Amino acid sequence: MCIFHTQNYNFKIMKYIFYVLVLCIMASCQYFETDKISSDTFYNQEMKTISWNQVDQFPNFASCQKDSEKKASKACFENTLVSKIYAGFSSRHFVSSRSISDTLWVSLTISKKGIIFLNNIEMDSLTATSFPELPLWITQSIDSIPSLAPAHKRGVPVAVAFSLPVVLQTK
Repeated sequence: MCIFHTQNYNFKIMKYIFYVLVLCIMASCQYFETDKISSDTFYNQEMKTISWNQVDQFPNFASCQKDSEKKASKACFENTLVSKIYAGFSSRHFVSSRSISDTLWVSLTISKKGIIFLNNIEMDSLTATSFPELPLWITQSIDSIPSLAPAHKRGVPVAVAFSLPVVLQTK
């Protein structure tokens, strides 16, 4: 009889241990849950981390698509764009009574579709009076540039604005 009483006592202890374990597991379920992040919270966090002053891929001319490195792609784009603007001046003859050495700043926007728009031309007033047709020539040379592949930010085409120097030197 004593043997049955000890077994019954062991069974009760095991039963209590089992209940305590089940209770502990149920109480710890909150530690196994993952926090759900709302789409607005995720969006706001991503917006804070994105640098809007830089693009992942610069606009590309067909001749620059072989450059996969970012710096090389940017340099190729800028050099090709400036050379195409200068090509518009090659047929023009600048005649001045004195030597001029000036830097014009041409502000451009390249749309999401790769179309180039002229925003502004900053030049010295002396240069503007010496060459009144210069803004028209710049506009014509920019309009003659074919459309190109737009810039990309995180795989999405974006519009970008550039300000390029155009150096004028007469003898």
